[in-house]
Amino acid sequence: MNGKKISFSLYFLEKICPLSNEFKSFYQQQVKHALYKKGSILNESGTLCDKLYFIKKGMIRGFHNIEDNEITTWLSTDNELVTSITGFFKHIPASENMQAIEDTYVEYLSYDDFQTALSKFPEMVRIFNILLIEYYIHAENRTLLSRIPSAKGRFDHFVSNGNTFLLNRAPHKFLANMLSMRPETFSRILKANEVDFANEMES
Repeated sequence: MNGKKISFSLYFLEKICPLSNEFKSFYQQQVKHALYKKGSILNESGTLCDKLYFIKKGMIRGFHNIEDNEITTWLSTDNELVTSITGFFKHIPASENMQAIEDTYVEYLSYDDFQTALSKFPEMVRIFNILLIEYYIHAENRTLLSRIPSAKGRFDHFVSNGNTFLLNRAPHKFLANMLSMRPETFSRILKANEVDFANEMES
């Protein structure tokens, strides 16, 4: 590794599948690091998203601008891989925006380096396939979430899928927006569930 400190994201990838020394060496040479301050735009709609990000610490949201409204579609935090899925993998201008909503430290691989890794290393193909499956699972879940008629039902579904920790971390205006409800409605439902969340944390 030429004495370079091992990238945090490499540990994450190695949990997905075994990695050859050749891949590790390539990855260490190509991975980059960046710090995005709170409010910074990582990628803007209509521009090419050519980076696959690993969030070491922080939070990023994806959102669309539609009819003069911002529509938050996802929130990702520590130890998650994020990018504009269509923009990055099809290498076309992204339809969504990506914004840091906390000071966010990331490691990232460029599109060209990602393609090189796919062509040279079988483990990168396996990682890509596993991540693609995970993406479709999340996409299916988001589709279901958007079809639940009641605000309470959408909130309950969101929480039941392991997102309770976001309630104390993510700005509630973004959570309410993502769940297609007014901030006042979100606050009311959240307050009504506070006792249940307290019991859950104690158990």
